Amino acid sequence: MTDTPDDATNAAETAGDGDDTPGGLSKRTLIRLLVGFGIGIPILIEGITFLGLLDQQFGGDGEGDADTEATATETPTPGVSVGDDLLPETDRSETLASAVLREVGGDRWPLTLTVKVTNSGDTDYEFQLLSLHLDDGRTVSGRTSTDRLAPGERRAITGEWAIPAGSTPRAVEVVALVYPGDDGAVETIERRVELKNIPVRGG
Repeated sequence: MTDTPDDATNAAETAGDGDDTPGGLSKRTLIRLLVGFGIGIPILIEGITFLGLLDQQFGGDGEGDADTEATATETPTPGVSVGDDLLPETDRSETLASAVLREVGGDRWPLTLTVKVTNSGDTDYEFQLLSLHLDDGRTVSGRTSTDRLAPGERRAITGEWAIPAGSTPRAVEVVALVYPGDDGAVETIERRVELKNIPVRGG
């Protein structure tokens, strides 16, 4: 059976609809592919970006730990320095006025701490500098006192210690005595006060 002219024309048109793009893809298939790429690529990019953010937040690369360690290293060293109050918990003033460590000849270096004490309370008061603690665990004994101060009275005292050459002072023992206004018991406050690094000066 032979094709009629009309059948040949229809077959040609059908073939034209099916193979009208290079590679033999139909227009409908090509449109579907383009739409799929247009939707899928942005979704893929968003997914990659989201995974990158999750990795930065919860990743185990150790960068967060390094930042924490750096912050901890910058934390100020505890302790008092010149100008600080040795016993801020009292209503009196005990200000470290100077701290001097001198490098001199021999196996002992002199350390002096000067404290200005003001009895701003309404009863008698006494402040004492006692033993000095070194960074190697040793202790150097001593005792310096304002003696009993009346309300409103001021006095500066200087404690002196001879410490082993090359050692570093770390803390000083202090005692405050608050006398009662009547015949009651004396209130005693004892503290180990940490010291910030004291610079060494030449003899």
